[in-house]
Amino acid sequence: MDLVLDPAAKNLQRFKLSLPQIPVDYLPRPQIEAALEGHTHARVLLFSAPAGFGKTCALAYLAERRLQAGGAVVWLSLGPEDDEPSRFFLQLIEALGAVAPGLGADAQGYLRNAPQVPVAVVMESLLADLARCARPLLLVLDDLHFICDPELIASLDRLARLAPEGFVLAIGSRARVPLRLATWRAHDLLLEIGPDELRLSREETRDYLASHGLELDDRALNTLYAQTEGWMVGVQLNSLLLRHQPEGAQPPAPVGGDPVAVGDHLLRSVFEQLPVDMQEVLLSLGVASQLCGELANALTGRQDGQALLERLEAMQLFLLPLDRERQWYRFHNLFAEFLRARLKERDPELLKQLHFNASLWFTNHHMQNLAIEHACLAEDAHMLAALIDGCGLELINRGQLSLIYRWRQKVPDEVAQNFPVLVLADVWTRASELSLPEANRMLDELLERWGQGGADPQLSDKVLAVLAIKAVLAMQKDDLPGCIALVRKVEPQLGRHAAFLETAILVLGALAHVMLAQPEQARRLLALAQQRKHFLEGRYLDMQLANVEILLYLEQGQVKQAQLLFEQMRSRLLPWFGERSRARLLPTITEALIAYQQANFEQIEEHLRWALNTVDVINPVDFYAQGMLALARTLRLQDRPREALASLALMQNLAARNHAWRFYAQAVAEEIAILLQETGTDRLKRAEQRYSAVDWARLAGHYPRMTFNPVVWAQGLTRIRLQQARGHYSEALHEITQLRGQLQNGWHGLQRLRLDLLAALSYQRLGYQERARSLLVQCLVVAERGEVRSLFVEEGEAIQQMLQQLEAAERQPAMQGFIRSLLAIWPGQAARKTLEALEEGLTEREREVVHLAARGMSNEEIGQQLALALGTVKWHLHNIYEKLKVRNRTQAIRRARELGLLD
Repeated sequence: MDLVLDPAAKNLQRFKLSLPQIPVDYLPRPQIEAALEGHTHARVLLFSAPAGFGKTCALAYLAERRLQAGGAVVWLSLGPEDDEPSRFFLQLIEALGAVAPGLGADAQGYLRNAPQVPVAVVMESLLADLARCARPLLLVLDDLHFICDPELIASLDRLARLAPEGFVLAIGSRARVPLRLATWRAHDLLLEIGPDELRLSREETRDYLASHGLELDDRALNTLYAQTEGWMVGVQLNSLLLRHQPEGAQPPAPVGGDPVAVGDHLLRSVFEQLPVDMQEVLLSLGVASQLCGELANALTGRQDGQALLERLEAMQLFLLPLDRERQWYRFHNLFAEFLRARLKERDPELLKQLHFNASLWFTNHHMQNLAIEHACLAEDAHMLAALIDGCGLELINRGQLSLIYRWRQKVPDEVAQNFPVLVLADVWTRASELSLPEANRMLDELLERWGQGGADPQLSDKVLAVLAIKAVLAMQKDDLPGCIALVRKVEPQLGRHAAFLETAILVLGALAHVMLAQPEQARRLLALAQQRKHFLEGRYLDMQLANVEILLYLEQGQVKQAQLLFEQMRSRLLPWFGERSRARLLPTITEALIAYQQANFEQIEEHLRWALNTVDVINPVDFYAQGMLALARTLRLQDRPREALASLALMQNLAARNHAWRFYAQAVAEEIAILLQETGTDRLKRAEQRYSAVDWARLAGHYPRMTFNPVVWAQGLTRIRLQQARGHYSEALHEITQLRGQLQNGWHGLQRLRLDLLAALSYQRLGYQERARSLLVQCLVVAERGEVRSLFVEEGEAIQQMLQQLEAAERQPAMQGFIRSLLAIWPGQAARKTLEALEEGLTEREREVVHLAARGMSNEEIGQQLALALGTVKWHLHNIYEKLKVRNRTQAIRRARELGLLD
């Protein structure tokens, strides 16, 4: 859609959504009527034929009949510029809303609230609205051959398949559309109207000519029909020729059998009969896909543009009105293509100049998309770059970078470097390729070129966009102080720039403060972001802001509060985005972090693997690293240490690539914790070797200004665990005291709980049983209040034994229940319980079936081996699936192997 619409642009947009007028000389087609009446159950009506066969007229006639019958009709004429999800859906929603007010309102919200169009979600919302539409509805998509986007095509397939009763999709297309025609055809839901049905018969051709005062004898009629074969435009062209030729003249001789050759011959014949001055006018007007009186003046240099267009329409020179007021027109596609080809052949420079003039006119009337389209055709790189630069920030604010990328490809590098938005697009491309240093270098050159010197320079929106991208890259490089410095540069000038950019950079700054353990500064920036986001229609930044607030509570150790806030975000914001929308990456990771702390492991792995496999430079490395750590810990708690170590290796690679050494240290600390809990006799030696292989001091040196140095924390925690593994519990308590000095009051709740838990273990090993018990109870009270569970299991079998002893002596039912819930999630616990249940529940015959299935035998082969009927084998498998809590054979074999049933 064009960014700013003046009255001329609004009228032009309206014609795309309006039912075209049926020509007065249109002949109803009995064969088409018969086909429609014989397929009233069809959900998809496909009118497919080359140009000039009358598809649009036939569709318009069909639409008029539906309106007369009391149905609703939505019409959308498509063009090349509509092959973009946002533009397509915005127009479709506008057309639907004109027929049923409110229809598509939620879908429109989705379009405004995601950086990338969630095509599947938008279509699901439209389907839900259509289900509430009481009237039968015909949706006409004319010229669908312009739509190639695979997501749009898939959504139209879904629309045709799931739309409610009474909905019919009618399509006009020059080419075969890449929809699931075979499926629709097989279900008898498709009616195809092709060239054979659209052709005029010999008698219809005679009737058409007679309606224009042309009476041909049989020989002349046969000659004309042999040439056109009922091709509507061919008949019209012959009619024009005969009306302008001397009386008694015959139709032109046939030119082969190719409709393209016939059409070109007839068009040339009609064109060359016109006066020379009229030919020049038509050539000038033909460059524009849409015409109005003012634009006609700009292209021809005349002052009677509106009267000229009306005269051309009266002459039936294939000029079609696009609105009932006759303000906008277009040439028939065949005639327009002929005019452009002829002008390009005769004077290619004039063709470019006329496109330039059209681009200038559309620019002055605030129709940016059409202006850019004609600038491309004018091959004027400077004008094209200037136009993109002018509307680029608005597109960025709306999350439509894809349009800028597409147009950027048509601008040479030497021209693009002088236009900031195009340079920003290049920078973002580099950043997306994870070439962060190069992207930063380009951004610094931009700032220097734009003269951002002086004590307090005024920031433009373009400079703010650069600073926002630099803040994103700083988060990717784990340069938290650098990100905050950029925010401080912007903060004094808040309220003077695009709200989207200001909100984005404030949210990034708040996240950096959270990571630096600076809660008050983080809350201040979040409050400012809340104020600025009220000026935005979208919910994307609203969701990211809420996500940072949730993370803030998690870092404080307030898991329960974080869960409550997430539930609010889930109900208020997440429904605006699809389940697999990239906009939901960070909330997905945050939800997994909360679920992990609460030991709700169901679907954590599935959700995290999706989020971690969808790397996006716009999302800070903190979330990916924390997600990888949560995944590794989940695998570890599920008694899958090898997979956990593999996940930690990926985390170390990510940290090293982004110079996020605090996460590298965390991954190594977690790796050592896993090694210490192994059963091998050399576990302590291997753990000490891994610890010694890391230059902890060098890694900690990257965070000199952080009051809570995350590398020092990871190192200290590892030293405590190593001391305990050696049996040096007094030394471990000393390390705990030293490490506790780093923690801040009101913050680091989970870290404080972990140290108290390790201290309880050390006291218990030293013989201070009452002190150990008291400290453990204190940890349990805090954990129960905050719904924290996984932290206990992470510390291994020693803590498990302490909890078992406490559970046996505990007299308070609530505390006893909480302890039992902790013991139930210990690694191997679930498997042992399942195995115990199976020892009684799995029959001997079921065990035999599982063994044979694991050997790769089919159901028939199992039946032959055990002398069982095929139905009996299937019944045994059904029982096995239920007992193993699986859905299919593959899962059953894997589960049986995990439980040792195949040994």
